[in-house]
Amino acid sequence: MQEETKFLRALLRQDWETYDSFAEKFQSEGKGTPVAIIGYSFFVAVQRRFAETRDAREIIRFVADARARLLEGRELPAKEGEALIYAMLDMDLPGVEEIVDNLDIGVMAEIQGQLLFRLVEDAELTDEQLDELLLEAEALLHENHPVE
Repeated sequence: MQEETKFLRALLRQDWETYDSFAEKFQSEGKGTPVAIIGYSFFVAVQRRFAETRDAREIIRFVADARARLLEGRELPAKEGEALIYAMLDMDLPGVEEIVDNLDIGVMAEIQGQLLFRLVEDAELTDEQLDELLLEAEALLHENHPVE
C-alpha cells in the first residue's frame, strides 16, 4: 500500500497520529492532499453501495444523513455531494455534469472524503475489508494514471 493510500486509511480510521505524520511528511516534500486516491476510493465505495440500485432517492437520503451525522456535515453541500455520487454511477441526470465540472479539485476531494468516510462507516468495514477497498482503488488509479 502506497503512502498516499496509508494516509487516507489513517484518516478513515481516525488514526490521527499516523495521519499527522503523513501530513507533515507530505508538506515537507511539497505535496498536497492526495486527491487522486481519495477520488478512486470514493468511486469504489460508491460502486459497492449504490451500483445495483442507482436509486436517486437513496442517494439523496444518504447525503442528507451524512450532512446530519458528520461533525463538519453542515458544510457538506448537498447538491454537489449528490452530483458526485451520480457522476460515479454514470447517472445522466439534469445538471450533474455542470455541477461536477464547476467544482474545484480541492473542494471535490473534500466532499468525496467526507462522503467516503460515511460510506466506510456505514458499511462497517473490517480493517481487512477497508484495505481491500483501498487496494482496489490504488490499482484503478495506477491503471488509469500509469507512472512513467
